[in-house]
Amino acid sequence: MPISQNTKTSATEVVSASAPERLSALPVVTRSQKWWCVILGTLFAFEIIDVYSFSYAAPAITAEWGLSLHSVGIVTSATFLGMFLGGVAGGRICDRFGRKRTIIGASLLYSLLSLVTAFATNVEFIVVTRFFTGCGLLTMAGALIVYVAEMYPRHSRGRYQSLLIAIGLLGVPLAAWMSRLLISLGPEMWRGIFVIGSLGAVAGIAAIWILPESVRWQSLRGHDEAASATVARLEMEAIKKTGKALPDPVPEPPVAPGRVSELLKGRNLRNSVVLSVGCVLIQIGFFGYNAYVPTLLAESGYTTSQTLMFTSIFSIAAVPGALLAWPIVDRYERKLLLAVTTVILGALFVVFGIAAVPGIQLATGVLITMLLQSVTVFSYAYLPEMFPTHLRGVGAGIANGLGRLGVFLGGFVFATMVTVLGFAGYFIAMAVILVLGGAVLGIFGMRTTNRPLVENAGTQPRQ
Repeated sequence: MPISQNTKTSATEVVSASAPERLSALPVVTRSQKWWCVILGTLFAFEIIDVYSFSYAAPAITAEWGLSLHSVGIVTSATFLGMFLGGVAGGRICDRFGRKRTIIGASLLYSLLSLVTAFATNVEFIVVTRFFTGCGLLTMAGALIVYVAEMYPRHSRGRYQSLLIAIGLLGVPLAAWMSRLLISLGPEMWRGIFVIGSLGAVAGIAAIWILPESVRWQSLRGHDEAASATVARLEMEAIKKTGKALPDPVPEPPVAPGRVSELLKGRNLRNSVVLSVGCVLIQIGFFGYNAYVPTLLAESGYTTSQTLMFTSIFSIAAVPGALLAWPIVDRYERKLLLAVTTVILGALFVVFGIAAVPGIQLATGVLITMLLQSVTVFSYAYLPEMFPTHLRGVGAGIANGLGRLGVFLGGFVFATMVTVLGFAGYFIAMAVILVLGGAVLGIFGMRTTNRPLVENAGTQPRQ
C-alpha cells in the first residue's frame, strides 16, 4: 500500500524526539513487536511449567517417598522463598544491567536448576534446588513484565501482557497432561517433568538474537543511538502497515538515573506499600489454591488418577482466562478490575470448598482457574506502571517478591490450616485473603490505564 502524502510526520521527521517518546507514539503494534511477544510468551511458558512442576509431581513423589503434607509444604515454600530473593535482587539486576540480559540469564539459571532437580534422591535435595530455581523464575518473570510495559504502546501494553501470559499459560496444560502421562508410565517417571522444564534454555538462547534491549532502559543509560535504531525500525514497520504518517510524539519529562533510595520516598514509597500489601494477600490466595489443590484433593479422598484428571482439566482453562482479560484490560482501570475479579473469585472459592459433589468442584475449579489468570494479567500490567524507569524493575520486583515471601511463610501454616479448618474452611480462608488483597489495590491503588509511563512517580497526580 502506498504511503499517504497527506501526512503529519514521517519516520525521518521525528528523530529530534527521544526514542521513548517515539515508541509511545506508535499507532499500532508492529510485526517485530508481535514476534517479541511470541518469544517472551515461550519463555513465560517454561517459567510456568517450572512453577507448577512440583505441584503436579508431588502426589507421585509422596507415594514413592512417603512424604507428609508438611514436607510438600516445605518444598513449595522453598520455591517461593527463592522467588522472593529473585524478585528483589532480580529487580535490581534488571534496572542495572538491562531487561534483555536479565531475561536471558535468568532463563538459563532456572532451566539448569530444573534439570538438576530431576536427579534428586531425597526431599532435602529438592528443597535446595527448588529454592535456586525460584530465584531464576521470578527474576525472569519480573523482567518480562517490565519489558512489555516499556516496549509496547500505552494503548496496547495491557493487551500484550494478556497475550504474553496466554502464550505462557500453554505451559499449564502441557505440564499437567505431560505429568499425567509420565507418572502413569511408572515409578521415578515424575523426574521427566523437571527435564521438560529445563528446555526453557532453548528459548533463552533464541532471545539473544530476537529481542532488542528495552528502549527506555537504553535511553536512561545514555545508549541513545541503539535505542533510536530500534525505534526507527518499528516506525518503518508501522508506516508500512498503516500507510499513514506517524502521530506527533508527546513530550515526556527528561529522565536521569536515580538512586534506589528514592523508592523509600514520596509517591514511590506509597506505591510500594500499596502494591506490596495487595500482592502478598492476592498471591497467598492464588498460590494457596493453585499450589495445594492437587494434594488437597488427594487428601480429601480422590485417587491420584482422579486428582490428576481434575487438575489437567483445570489447566485447560488457564489460557482462556488470560485471554478473557484481553478486551477489558486496556479499557477499564486495572485496579478496579483487580478488585471486582477477586470478589467473584472469593465466592467461587467458597463454593469449591463447601461443595461435596465432584461435578460442582470440577466446574468451579475451571472458573477459578480462568479468573485467577485474569488477575495475573491485571496484576502484571499494573505493577511496572507504578514506578519510574530507574526503579521499575526493583519496585515491581519487591512487591512481587514480597507476595512470594507471603506464600513462603504461608507454606508453614497452610497444612495446619487444613487440619484445623478442614477442607471447606481452608478455601473460605483463602477467599477472604484474596478479596482483601483486591480491596487494598482497588481503594488505595493509582489509576494507570492508557496513561503514559511516568518517569518520575513523584510527579504523578494523586488519584
